[in-house]
Amino acid sequence: MKFFRLGIIILTIWGVASSCEKAKDLEFVRVAGINFDNLGFSKSIVRLTLAYYNPNNFKLKLKDASFDLFMDDNLVGHSLQDTMIAIPAKDTFYFPVKLEVNMENVFKNALGALMNKEVTIKATGNCKVGKGGVYLPFPIKCETKQPIKFF
Repeated sequence: MKFFRLGIIILTIWGVASSCEKAKDLEFVRVAGINFDNLGFSKSIVRLTLAYYNPNNFKLKLKDASFDLFMDDNLVGHSLQDTMIAIPAKDTFYFPVKLEVNMENVFKNALGALMNKEVTIKATGNCKVGKGGVYLPFPIKCETKQPIKFF
């Protein structure tokens, strides 16, 4: 009887451990949209839509995102999001971001951006991703080159 109970316990532990698949990292796809609100000389509000892909076979939720935005490696703004976003399984989802931009730093880099005809936009920070009420920290890392078109 002891061996039977021990066998059941071992099989149960093995079954639970093997069913817990490690979640794959979300993949940054692209910046899907940029809109400018309240443009000013000292600060502006920028709304970004970031596209990510969930390679996992299960749904997730994202919450409490906080990150910094850089243009050509210079800090230009910070965003703090407290919205819950549903992430579908094996699909692309869109993460809307409201960003407060320090225009002084943008103007400092404007001449370099005009010379290069494109700017490197990078976001770094953290958020919480999870399901079933269990959320784990997840790093936000995305980088893209954005062409600048004036005419």
